[in-house]
Amino acid sequence: MEARTRIVLSAAGVVLTLASYATVAIPVAWPAPHAPAALPAPPYPRFAGQTFEPSAAAFDPASGRVLVLSDKDATLYRYERTAGRLTLPAGERHSPLRLPAGLEVAKLEGLTRLPSGAFLAVTAFDRPDPSYRRLVRFSYTPGQPSDALPVPLDDGALASAIRAASGLPWYKIEGLAVDRTGTQIFFGVRNVGWSWAAPQDVVLLLRCPLDGERVGAPDAVIRLSTTEALNGLAEGLSDLQLDADGESFLLLTSHEGSPADLREAHSGHLFQVPAALLLGKPSRAPVALGAPLRGFRAKPEGLAVEPSGALVVVFDDDRDFKHLFAGYEQSDGLFTVIEPH
Repeated sequence: MEARTRIVLSAAGVVLTLASYATVAIPVAWPAPHAPAALPAPPYPRFAGQTFEPSAAAFDPASGRVLVLSDKDATLYRYERTAGRLTLPAGERHSPLRLPAGLEVAKLEGLTRLPSGAFLAVTAFDRPDPSYRRLVRFSYTPGQPSDALPVPLDDGALASAIRAASGLPWYKIEGLAVDRTGTQIFFGVRNVGWSWAAPQDVVLLLRCPLDGERVGAPDAVIRLSTTEALNGLAEGLSDLQLDADGESFLLLTSHEGSPADLREAHSGHLFQVPAALLLGKPSRAPVALGAPLRGFRAKPEGLAVEPSGALVVVFDDDRDFKHLFAGYEQSDGLFTVIEPH
């Protein structure tokens, strides 16, 4: 276990002392191959899905389930965390969100729980097709299908705010969170660019009012930066969730590179940000994130926060990366659990 961690948000002049987290006893390093030609084991434990690239996660305290979405389908994956594993509970099955006739969703990337107990899920907004530009609301009951309904939002205002902040027309959303009152919603942008072919990693947050069943136009754009903390590396936001105590937000970033050794191509980090920074008046300049709480050897994209403060991180590793490890099937994902001190 580590000592307490001091995080400094330089542009805002905020200093916050935070309790660090310690991982449970699960593998975090690759075992040595048994033979020169053998593939190493994946860097984290596997869990089973279907067409599986886990892209979002949330915890349901009423049932104790870890809910997961994949960017390859509209399935709501349901898991029980026991004995260091994520397994499908008895009486459950992974089943698609049930949508109204004629409504489709594609590339789900963010998932968060409202104070009411309902959930919101967001797609990537990275293509003009309406199915990629959805925010939906659903409830979860163990053993039952989940009906999802669209939540109205101002798509044009969202796009205009991102373009004004980045100067670029294309963007991709990968994170979704709400404050402790459920009256402010945050859309986390991971990439901007001229098109999907030339993405630029960013940590950009749009804060919007959430009034009942409708999302208002953005009232703030918050720009954060990993370059100071990561020796010049700009990682992109991949998830955002309110901490268990409601005093800070936990933020995942990820990186997808192409070094000579492809096993090092996926990485990411966990940061913690005071809630007051995201809920107050935004800085005009990007705010430098402090030292990360954790680094990862795969691509983290989903974060479920349990009431105890335990964190479940799921990884969205792509097809070619999975081929580099023994037993890492296309129907598998990876996860790790970080326990509070």
